[in-house]
Amino acid sequence: MAEVVLKEVTKKFGDFVAVNSIDLKVGDGEFVVLVGPSGCGKTTTLRMIAGLEEVTSGEIYIGDRFVNNIPPKDRDIAMVFQNYALYPHMNVYENMAFGLKLRKVPKKEIDRRVREAAELLGISDKLKSKPKELSGGQRQRVALGRAIVRNPKVFLFDEPLSNLDAKLRVQMRAELQELHHELKTTTVYVTHDQVEAMTLGQRVAVMKDGQLQQYDEPQRIYDHPANIFVAGFVGSPAMNFIPAQLIADDGKIYVTGPGFKLRVPQEKAAVLKDHLGQEVIFGIRPENLKAKEMLPTFDPEMVFRARVRVREPLGDELIIYAENGGQELVAKLDPHVRVAIGQEIELVAQMEFMHAFAKETEETLV
Repeated sequence: MAEVVLKEVTKKFGDFVAVNSIDLKVGDGEFVVLVGPSGCGKTTTLRMIAGLEEVTSGEIYIGDRFVNNIPPKDRDIAMVFQNYALYPHMNVYENMAFGLKLRKVPKKEIDRRVREAAELLGISDKLKSKPKELSGGQRQRVALGRAIVRNPKVFLFDEPLSNLDAKLRVQMRAELQELHHELKTTTVYVTHDQVEAMTLGQRVAVMKDGQLQQYDEPQRIYDHPANIFVAGFVGSPAMNFIPAQLIADDGKIYVTGPGFKLRVPQEKAAVLKDHLGQEVIFGIRPENLKAKEMLPTFDPEMVFRARVRVREPLGDELIIYAENGGQELVAKLDPHVRVAIGQEIELVAQMEFMHAFAKETEETLV
């Protein structure tokens, strides 16, 4: 195993900067996820680690080796792609063994590694099957097995679950977690799915427009996003963003806008006092808006009214899309809340979980 280190890594395609001076360190045995929308540079970053894309500037290290000029086959990495890339004329055993045969690994060692990997992945009974006889999940396991038998220093995953249906993706996420726990191989995983990123990554690197926005543990990114982009990208439904102003009244600080005036808790007020009178973006996650009728106690200075436009009952929760002062917002409520489309509802904002962002820079204030 080995750590992976990127130092001011940049990739340009002509005048277009795909990856802009990224610094990233993946610890030995760590599972790190690169996440962001299409075109953010995450796959290009992965391909530079693999050696499939040339680095324009900067340095990449795998273990203690500087690998910029080392070809992919000599980097001691194994890559798993979105499209499985299995040989259709070979059976599962042959697909998993093929890379080892090219490296002239002894037959007995090949057989041992293939069978151990197949057992680990639960496909021992499929070793004689051709890829066309397998389900999508089984094909992905074969692709994983082909990487595992290499016993590499680093696994690189490029959106490996994208072709699977929703139920199978959940199952494969659990299996990937178990696999990493078993093998403890350093892993860099690329996805556009923030749920995958949050559930799989020990640390998550959020990217946008070729730049690293935030790199931290999943829960810290969720609780303390660095800016509006990260706050809106992580979490489903996305955080509500409402133009607002910070004011002082009777020794307290409030965040106000058309249709609401909400008191800022003391610990957050201490941080925001230097921004009084300024326009900010007020952020509150849907799960931090509660129906007043379902709460035994509440602070009246944290209550506001909204008119329901759409309701989505999901069994375990009720999602409502509502309007307040011309601003649309989303709330994730108790499923037993009785509210109809067009009706007004009183919502309580859990302001201890509020966020505020600078209007100009979109950076987090609190």
